Amino acid sequence: VTSSGVPLMGAVNKIKDSAMHVFAQRKPMSEILDRTAYQRPGSFSEATGRIQKNLNYFKINYFLGSALVFAFFIITNPSSLFVLALIAASWTYVYLVRTEPLKIGERPVSDREKMLGMSGASILAIFFMSSAGSVMLQAFGVATAAVAAHGAMRVPDDLFIDDANTDGGFFSFLQPPRAGITGSAA
Repeated sequence: VTSSGVPLMGAVNKIKDSAMHVFAQRKPMSEILDRTAYQRPGSFSEATGRIQKNLNYFKINYFLGSALVFAFFIITNPSSLFVLALIAASWTYVYLVRTEPLKIGERPVSDREKMLGMSGASILAIFFMSSAGSVMLQAFGVATAAVAAHGAMRVPDDLFIDDANTDGGFFSFLQPPRAGITGSAA
């Protein structure tokens, strides 16, 4: 193993550990698909209240489901998959493979300029030079509609409202695990 491979493996292991931590916090599918817990909301305000409570409680399941929708849309559109693979390869080359500093002419490019340039080029390629942006927006729309429909139709139980309100926001599940605290594995 080369010395440049060790940090890469450390990063891969950290990503794997974080993914397993997030995955362990998901709610069981039997709780999500419980047919007795679905009822049409009586009003728009009731529906939005249900969505808010269910979004907070099922956030990991919704996140994973949305990721599956995005993956499906990207995989079933080969040109978008190709464009995103090229963009990922360019980011990998610029940030991981290149050992010498990036220069334009004789002027070295700072990390900030490199980040801005790569971000701008990626946005340009995704949204203006290919159909990848359109595919991603369609996937976002389908995932949002599915989450909203489930959230509005599922009647939240009073059993989990206290559990849901103790969180630190929607993306709090992405925080690394703290010592002595385990997620609810299902």
